[in-house]
Amino acid sequence: MAEPRAIERFASLALVLEWAFGLRVLAADLVQWYTQRKGVLCVFPDTKAYWYLAGTIRDGAPYEVLDWGEIPHFALRTPGYPLFLAACRFLFGDRPIAVRLVQAGLGVLCVWLVYRLTGQFVPEREGEERRRWTPPLVAAALVAFHPYFIVTSALILTEALFLPLMLFGLWALAVLWAGDDLTPRRYQRAWALGAGLAWGAAVLVRPSWALFPPTALLVWVVASGRGQRVAAIRWAGLVVLGGLIVMAPWWVRNERLFGRFVPTAIWTGASLYDGLNPRATGASDMDFMNEPELWPLDEETQDALLRDRALAFVRARPGRALGLAVVKFARYWSPWPNAESFRSPLVTLASASFTIPLFVLMARGLWDRRRDPRALVILAGPLLYFCALHMVFASSMRYRIPAEMPAMALAAIGASRGSHRLARDRNRSESVAEGESHRSF
Repeated sequence: MAEPRAIERFASLALVLEWAFGLRVLAADLVQWYTQRKGVLCVFPDTKAYWYLAGTIRDGAPYEVLDWGEIPHFALRTPGYPLFLAACRFLFGDRPIAVRLVQAGLGVLCVWLVYRLTGQFVPEREGEERRRWTPPLVAAALVAFHPYFIVTSALILTEALFLPLMLFGLWALAVLWAGDDLTPRRYQRAWALGAGLAWGAAVLVRPSWALFPPTALLVWVVASGRGQRVAAIRWAGLVVLGGLIVMAPWWVRNERLFGRFVPTAIWTGASLYDGLNPRATGASDMDFMNEPELWPLDEETQDALLRDRALAFVRARPGRALGLAVVKFARYWSPWPNAESFRSPLVTLASASFTIPLFVLMARGLWDRRRDPRALVILAGPLLYFCALHMVFASSMRYRIPAEMPAMALAAIGASRGSHRLARDRNRSESVAEGESHRSF
């Protein structure tokens, strides 16, 4: 047998996972060193609210944030990520480095989940060479070495917990959508319920995910053939049930507090006005919350007022709102960081040199699967969904990063198709050269 090429010797899922963990632990240490040097809890200010709410859960205090003139906000953030932080702080104390290291483990879990997810679309054939860069392994390696995914694990932000929950739900949906009749019904039932539980938890971590699961389930049911539609409806119903089970306690709590149904957080109005106001630039700027006519209001009145202001702005200046949507689209797809504080010529060049080739590979993979609604929804759907969402709300490449993770399967498929074409062209040229040598002889 021919000796494997050097690159093939590294084709091992275990090795990829080891590298993923090592890089994420290194990132955790570096971010911890940076934040201690700056005297801050984390890089982004959102961390303060999550850390504070985690403390209220751990200490048994009321789940509320006192801000903007000591006005209580009872549903400023959903409880998914604060619950995770509270568990970490209960087990390891008030040590941010412990949270970062736990999240490093979650980052490695994401690498494995992408490997499994990709395998649903490009299964590894039985008896295939073990030392080979198959599309699932390439996708896992892309996630393992992606610099933004590595940093995401080290930041005390919702993405670190949201990503494994989102990916598990996508993997479960891919299994169910494949409609394998040989899989026992009890396993399909478990997949469906597991997807619902994961996605319900994902919404409690990141409420902006709330519209994706029902949209994906609806497309699945509509795209199913006549023979599979009844099964798709049955399993989609179980997915919904799983989500309801997870979210019901939060809904009951909010009903008791506000006397009405509050599905996620009372923050939509502020987020909407952040993206649609006369001074909006496409980036997030919440300084308007300090206006005297806003901060003394209770959270429900404040939310309604800001939502009405945002809608009034769109009605009065539809052209400006459309122009902002274009700006937000460009910010979302930016190959380099949007924030000036994170931008430099070196960072811009390094980010573009990594991101733009990935875009090309994802586009090639998307074209390869253009007739496969299952792949379009599960692998490309999150990327397009968050793009549409942030053409309305404030936008940044930060909101694209989580949605890129399942799309790494498309990038691996694109890379596989490109390597196959190169191999075919090389074989053809070698055959032509061999034929010419025979003729000359």
